[in-house]
Amino acid sequence: MFNLPLETVWWFFPWPFIWLAYALIMYFRLKKQDEWEEAVASAKVEKGDE
Repeated sequence: MFNLPLETVWWFFPWPFIWLAYALIMYFRLKKQDEWEEAVASAKVEKGDE
């Protein structure tokens, strides 16, 4: 591509996939945490605690 050795390509090639996998893991992890916090908050409202 830029006349770089093949080893350089193999060092840079996996990073977009690594970041994409990390983003998906964090998305679902934080989504689950947000749903849990909303459930706790709604339970407190129903119960009358503040």
